[in-house]
Amino acid sequence: MTRGRTDGRTLRGARTRAAAFAFLLLIASVVPVPGRGSGTGGAGIDLPLGIGLTDPFHLVGYAVLAALLAGATQRRRFGILLAVLVAVAVGFGIELVQSTVPWRSFAWRDVGINAIGATIGGAVSLARRVREISRQADTSQRRR
Repeated sequence: MTRGRTDGRTLRGARTRAAAFAFLLLIASVVPVPGRGSGTGGAGIDLPLGIGLTDPFHLVGYAVLAALLAGATQRRRFGILLAVLVAVAVGFGIELVQSTVPWRSFAWRDVGINAIGATIGGAVSLARRVREISRQADTSQRRR
């Protein structure tokens, strides 16, 4: 996205990217995962420190979704908060969809990890906006 550009075409593109990524998350969330039992929540495969096999994907996926949604809100006052809440809602909705798929299951743990990821994505978006505002302020002060 071009910095400082807020026309309708850019906003529509940002929303399209966010919606496409949310759809990708849905598709990835309903396909069978190798080594997982039918609705059992996994075959006991864990990474170190009790981290589940799919936890990193949840964390990163919802961080990216929240960041894309934050970009789609442009500079609205509560845009980043809205982006995080929508990402969490999408994650919860996908977990509900998984409860109807025979080889997947609803997991509160995944909902929590999705929320943490969305919060991280929102925090990164907020930091980028603060940095951008700071740079704009510096630039305008130099012109004086």
